[in-house]
Amino acid sequence: MALTEEQKLDVRMYLGWSERFHQFDSELEQAIAALETLPAAETRIVELVAECQRIDASITAAEARLKALKVGSIELTGGGEIEMLRGRGRQAVGRMASLLGVEVRHDAFAAHAPRARATRTGMVGGGNRQLHG
Repeated sequence: MALTEEQKLDVRMYLGWSERFHQFDSELEQAIAALETLPAAETRIVELVAECQRIDASITAAEARLKALKVGSIELTGGGEIEMLRGRGRQAVGRMASLLGVEVRHDAFAAHAPRARATRTGMVGGGNRQLHG
């Protein structure tokens, strides 16, 4: 069984790899293709993608619950649940990257946007570096 195009898109998104340039920056694509000969690893990747999706849904649900930090005499801790879920998401992403033998290029569970941009040869920018055209 090969990953569907939607599953491949999810793998790229959670690992922080560009959808736009995957045909040129092909390390992840080669790793995904290699899964076709490793059915147990492919099954595990599908499970990890499903876990990431479950965690995403749990974060959304937690955000809705945390609008009020105090209800009557009950006081909520404000955000601890979301940070715990983000940590679990990072754990699943790390396992996926490990199985595929690639790096995580952007933290899909971070509260901030990517600090680098994708090019044909990978991510550039971020930190204090300037992008040169």
